[in-house]
Amino acid sequence: MNQMLSFNLHSSDYPPLSTNVLARAFCGGALSELQLTPKPGLVDQDNSGSHPDLSFEIMQHSVRLLELFYRELLLLEVPTLNMMDLKRIGIAAEQRMHQQCGSNTHRGYIFLSGLTLLAARNQRDVRAEIVQLAQIYFNHQLESSHGQAVRQRYATGGIVDECLHGLPAVFDYALPIYHHAMVQGDPQRAALMMMAGLMQVTEDTTSYHRCGSSGLKQIQADGAYLEKCLNDGVDVILWLRQRNALYQEMNLTMGGVADLMALTFALYELIVTGVCDVSP
Repeated sequence: MNQMLSFNLHSSDYPPLSTNVLARAFCGGALSELQLTPKPGLVDQDNSGSHPDLSFEIMQHSVRLLELFYRELLLLEVPTLNMMDLKRIGIAAEQRMHQQCGSNTHRGYIFLSGLTLLAARNQRDVRAEIVQLAQIYFNHQLESSHGQAVRQRYATGGIVDECLHGLPAVFDYALPIYHHAMVQGDPQRAALMMMAGLMQVTEDTTSYHRCGSSGLKQIQADGAYLEKCLNDGVDVILWLRQRNALYQEMNLTMGGVADLMALTFALYELIVTGVCDVSP
């Protein structure tokens, strides 16, 4: 996969974004990711992928719960951000989801979208804001998690490095790929192209946790094959459903890819509605 022209969101001329605009965009991104079907190993409108404890309906409810998280987050003042307040709001959102959905559902997306939402609020240089916020956040001791264990075991940066570098998987790959494909007028193909790109570049700790390095290699190879098929005009729906069956057998999933897809959908919505400026 060739790296494409990067996107940078910025505008010092725009007023701060409203809570409604941001909440709607980031909730919409999560819903768009959920509705994209089929997706190997992930919950979609066909089935629960490699997540037998989840369903499309449960994930829909989880998306609806995100709005309160965003509204609470936007009450914080960015110049005087207290990481303990940020952590408290995030933990409360995770607890709501676990209590009402029976699982951690959108845990990864809560962190990623929350960080990006705060960075996008004042519309300066969004990537630089993400880096700055990530540096502040990760300067505090990271709590024990599957992701942390995977990063240590496999010497991978995972989402920590991704955030500290301004989300290159989103801005340098997913957004340009999705934008280029959307211009051609087929939203389903555009979404699948974006998924194919992210499958190839995301250091997905959920795949490491479930299946080790072989799981990540499987996802990367499948992403490259999916991209080739889409470029060649091949119908990929049957193949994706076959991949999903394989991922279920392997207990393989790609939650990190799903989170970055949802984030890309959200940012693209802000771009196309003219809320954010995009400068290649």
